[in-house]
Amino acid sequence: MDRQTSLETTIAIVAEKPSVARDIARVVGASKQGEGFLHGGGYVVTWGIGHLVGLAQPHEIRPEWKSWRRDLLPMLPGEWPLVVYEKTQSQFDVVRRILTSPKVGEVVCATDAGREGELIFRYIYEAAGSSKPVRRLWVSSLTPDAIRQGLATMKPATDYDPLADAARGRSRADWLVGMNLSRAYTLALGDEDFSVGRVQTPTLAMVVARELEIRAFVPEDYVEVIATFSPAPGSEYKGTWFRENVEPMQQAMRLKPDSGEAEQIVERARSGQASIESIKSETQRMGPPLLYDLTELQRHGNRLFGFSAQKTLDVAQALYEKHKLISYPRTDSRHLSGEIAKTLPGIVNAIRERYEDKLAPGTGVKPLGKRYVDDTKVSDHHAIVPTNVKASLDRLDNDEQRIYDLICRRLLSAWHEDHIWSVTTVITRIENPGFADRFHSSGTAVQQIGWKVLDIVPEKRKKKQEAPKEGAEEADSGASQNLPPGLHEGQPQTVKDVEAVRKKTRPPKRFTEATLLTAMETAGKTLDEKELSAAMKENGLGTPATRASIIEVLLKRLYIERQGKSLAATDKGIRLIEVVHEEVKSPIMTGQWEAELQRIHRGKAELAPFLTRIEDYVRDVVGKVFSGNLRARKPLPAVANGSASRHVPAGQASAPAAAAAPARVIERPREAVAPEALEDLLHKFFGFPGFRPTQEEVCRAALAGEDVLLVMPTGAGKSLCYQLPGVARGGTTLVVSPLIALMEDQAAKLQQMGFAAERIHSGRDRATSRQVCLDYLAGKLDFLFIAPER
Repeated sequence: MDRQTSLETTIAIVAEKPSVARDIARVVGASKQGEGFLHGGGYVVTWGIGHLVGLAQPHEIRPEWKSWRRDLLPMLPGEWPLVVYEKTQSQFDVVRRILTSPKVGEVVCATDAGREGELIFRYIYEAAGSSKPVRRLWVSSLTPDAIRQGLATMKPATDYDPLADAARGRSRADWLVGMNLSRAYTLALGDEDFSVGRVQTPTLAMVVARELEIRAFVPEDYVEVIATFSPAPGSEYKGTWFRENVEPMQQAMRLKPDSGEAEQIVERARSGQASIESIKSETQRMGPPLLYDLTELQRHGNRLFGFSAQKTLDVAQALYEKHKLISYPRTDSRHLSGEIAKTLPGIVNAIRERYEDKLAPGTGVKPLGKRYVDDTKVSDHHAIVPTNVKASLDRLDNDEQRIYDLICRRLLSAWHEDHIWSVTTVITRIENPGFADRFHSSGTAVQQIGWKVLDIVPEKRKKKQEAPKEGAEEADSGASQNLPPGLHEGQPQTVKDVEAVRKKTRPPKRFTEATLLTAMETAGKTLDEKELSAAMKENGLGTPATRASIIEVLLKRLYIERQGKSLAATDKGIRLIEVVHEEVKSPIMTGQWEAELQRIHRGKAELAPFLTRIEDYVRDVVGKVFSGNLRARKPLPAVANGSASRHVPAGQASAPAAAAAPARVIERPREAVAPEALEDLLHKFFGFPGFRPTQEEVCRAALAGEDVLLVMPTGAGKSLCYQLPGVARGGTTLVVSPLIALMEDQAAKLQQMGFAAERIHSGRDRATSRQVCLDYLAGKLDFLFIAPER
């Protein structure tokens, strides 16, 4: 029985992935297996494999656009043709036959209920040429009950046209900005391939700005005088000297290291009379946190477990799709709708067993207030919560258990009372004739644990007082401590010890994925992470569903790198941000675009005017690029790395990596690969999305062992034509060149990408060149550049 004649149904359901299709098929009774679909019970259920269809590449729209030429920019398609991805062509053919079959009278869109899922279906439907009526299945969990309820409440697909327009707007804007500006900057600068993106470049700009701030930071020495006081034997506390009427307190505690003032204060403290001048206590409280949206879950996963944003998303997606234990994770809401709130008793009953001793009275029974249940703050999906499916923890791996545990704890904490603590500030005064020195002490005491009984504290969490919010100073000054009981004003104190402690100010901290997600969410604005304003979230960079992939793209293209939990901009990333125009790297402008896409989604703006503004923007930037209005390159500042720094020699700004070992070492093929693997190597090792004109032909010829004579203009991508075949053929690639400056630059770039690249020329001393020869003979080098006379 062929695929067409096996269709016995009238309603076709298109899911995004095979696993989701199987879940839906079980509910509707489509139990018979076909090739690429399931059928039965009046339904045929088929699926995509994520994206089956996408926007055409430039040369697929106009053949001349295959050439990277200035006179062809900007590329502004009048129409937006779709192409079927080659790797998934067979599954698309299955879906197309179903969507156009005369036996199918209606189609159900069951892709992920969000912007990207809507785009996936619309592209498939349009490319298939279907005209069947469509209804939309919109669910926030994949439990059978949720699917049944979703099928019973489906709406016409036309109700979701604004969402589809927003999805098309995002896709086309990314194409217009990425395709045009990447080519423009690459052609204008000529010596390097640049990848520029609507969201990735402003995100990179924030990381680069922080990196440059760190590199420019000059530490300053200072001294603090710290005394140890004792009100009675066996009881003591510490205090730090401070200068009155100076703000902030941290600055008031600092003394110049060579002024002699610190030594004088130490001597006075040893000889003076100490007593408590004042005690002030202040009660503070913190309500239970809001529920998780994806970004907050990713932040928490990064802080607690060191998970990357992509790792947390992948785990959450598995909990949603595979295990049916949580609701839809790609949400930007931290609230529940009234309808979902009605299901909370069943959800709590499913998860409470492991937390019974930590539950507040009324958990799951007492209605939650508007802090958590607010229909006006739920758009496409509500906050991430567990489902009413009882978990079998032995079926979850360790990472899945961790993320699921976080989501359960976050929901259960909503019924708890506030966490309440007191902050006590003690001022201890030391009297000497003509002098009164004051020392500041601070202590905290928990008065009510409240929701914190469910909080997870990482093992290596540092005290909050160890560093200020942005990490700009060394700030254990006046750190909170456990103050002894019974302290009161006027109480005499014994000075047990006093010392002048030399310290240094610290540079700002690099972004972690947690703090970078916050910066993306707020388009670089500094806001309280606990309660981000809804207005700023709508002006952020990207969406909760795309931010993790943006970070991964920057890592893959070697614009940033991981250093432990931190993210550092590489020299390559800094060079890109250095040359692009301000509007290209502006988080604010990109955030405004995202806000307009949100308005399109809500039906308050139109797609056409938005794309017109993007096209005007592209024209403007391309014009500036080719008008010569590019910033000159500057030598990059030193790279701080722990206690060591790497300095770029004067005149070598274009090849900073040559001064140090590569940031990473890659595992490349040691033997020749098959020609069809070339494009995979292009993505994996060089980070390019595809070949430029003539590159692929040349690379294939070189890989096949043919002789190649290649003449290409500046900026056309000559270097790749020997580098990629060199990687593909395995062993060491020998490059003979009379241009010393060029080989220095090329070797530096290859080192930065993780290759073992070296060079021998007249500018290098004999010992160094000999060691390079030995490394070459030992097979340690991927690339060796050598001058003809050597």
